Amino acid sequence: MSAGCDSCTVCCKIMKVRELDKPADTWCTHCHIGAGCTIYETRPQSCREYACLWLRTQALDKPIVPALRPDRSRVVIGTVDDGEGVVLYVSPDRPDAWRKPEFMRLLGEFRSRGIHVLLSCNDKVGALPD
Repeated sequence: MSAGCDSCTVCCKIMKVRELDKPADTWCTHCHIGAGCTIYETRPQSCREYACLWLRTQALDKPIVPALRPDRSRVVIGTVDDGEGVVLYVSPDRPDAWRKPEFMRLLGEFRSRGIHVLLSCNDKVGALPD
């Protein structure tokens, strides 16, 4: 598990991993839930390259708040279009998790900076509903 993830393994469920034929919203067979990846040293390239936006902001002056950490919020935040947009990956069992007040504030910040926001649920990506 990478530094900073601690016990969070939500991306190992919500995210699709093509190299492993792992569909979205299914626990990866290599995930020790709450502990990390059992094949961390040989994990697929997409897993090596991915870091959720919550984790990436933790080293910044203004990090995303702790309440929005994926294992707490049940939403994994990723980037698209070279950082020009973000995707909120939500589980079908928690499709409204992104509607929490903390997310509304964050989405307002994104939008005020011209960052477009998408929603992905079970690998179906679309515009964020109003």
